[in-house]
Amino acid sequence: MFETPEEINGLARLLGATMDVANAHMTSIVTPERRLSARQVVAYLQGTRQVAFATVTPKGEPRVSPLDALFIHGRFVMGTGGGAARLRNLRANPGCSAVHMDGDRIAVVVNGEVEWIGREHPDHDLLIQTWFRLYGADPYTLGPGVTFFRIRPVSMWAFASHPEEFPEG
Repeated sequence: MFETPEEINGLARLLGATMDVANAHMTSIVTPERRLSARQVVAYLQGTRQVAFATVTPKGEPRVSPLDALFIHGRFVMGTGGGAARLRNLRANPGCSAVHMDGDRIAVVVNGEVEWIGREHPDHDLLIQTWFRLYGADPYTLGPGVTFFRIRPVSMWAFASHPEEFPEG
């Protein structure tokens, strides 16, 4: 786990604040007994997780694509090739969302804005080391213009049909 106690507490506040303003339909499904704690989310999201990553085109059209994601410091972190349409979309509109789900077993949803992780970013080296450990390759050798980013969340929620299946780590 990469999260500090402060980051876990911040994640807990974000999860709680999101549910505090959720509509009646959502709270009827994501009931308190089906919500995951911040510690459960952090423990579950270790390693590589696949997400559906959403952006908006300059014309306002939604676009979703699958991406591998890492969860570092309580945030989904992703990378993509330099020619990807998602990069053009994010540069025009930084709003984005990601969903990791496994049927109705678990879902972790985040909405927010992109935060670019360039070589000068304080988390860059940790990201590259983690990537290399998981994939066995330097991500910058995978193609031109490889770019890393994470979602700076505005809202986030986590659901599990059986939360007891997800220990706090």
